[in-house]
Amino acid sequence: MSHFAALVARHPRAIIATGLVGLSLEWAVDNYRKYLSLGEGGFPYNPLGWFMATLATAFSRETLSITEYESDFSSAVYLDASKIPERRGSRPTLGWHAIPHRQVDRLPSPDIREKLVATFNQLALANATFVQLDTSPHERDHQGMLLSSSVTEPHHVAVRAWREIGHIHPSDSSMHWVLSPADCALVVAKGWGERHPLSGVSRHCPLPKEYLMIYAPRDEEELSVCEQIMVASMQYMSGTREVSRLSTADEAKDGFSYIE
Repeated sequence: MSHFAALVARHPRAIIATGLVGLSLEWAVDNYRKYLSLGEGGFPYNPLGWFMATLATAFSRETLSITEYESDFSSAVYLDASKIPERRGSRPTLGWHAIPHRQVDRLPSPDIREKLVATFNQLALANATFVQLDTSPHERDHQGMLLSSSVTEPHHVAVRAWREIGHIHPSDSSMHWVLSPADCALVVAKGWGERHPLSGVSRHCPLPKEYLMIYAPRDEEELSVCEQIMVASMQYMSGTREVSRLSTADEAKDGFSYIE
């Protein structure tokens, strides 16, 4: 019997424990790097934030089912289904962590990213009577679109979502928007987004089931669909259909910059 085999025979539990610690350490280092690669947002951008994100991910659930919206299918509809085509290709790959909730491939070009941000800014500017741009209470590190402080929340979803309508993630140009249940079902079914893995998991979590990730647009056609989703979210969260819209994404490009 070799010296190592004899050592294992005498101390099997210690050897197994040492091996597991080594494997766990290797996994932790790799997972921490993946956490940092997703960019800032939500939790601190350091080992403490990674630990918090890892714990939160343990409570996450699947994100593509629309069954929980079935009881709300009679809710208000803001998206015109005839103008929301099936999204081309497969869904993007998402990061392992529930927070920050990001996609890691199928990313847009710098030009499309710029137009998306400009559209976001112009919609906020054109509807300044009931929305405002401020630090996202969910992301904490960049800007979000919120109900204006002068507006009363029209429903409990707006209260639970901390009055935030939506935001864009600077690292990948994916987004989070809060939509009506019926619109959520449409967006998920047609491949434009999915539920946040922590949305609706608990009444104590500030992410209602209507809190969706919208995938980053890859071209002008997808940018147009994303604009429709933004407007629908603004309508639902404000309780009004009187939202000023853009004629083209290019009109929003001039004179506005996204403040991260």
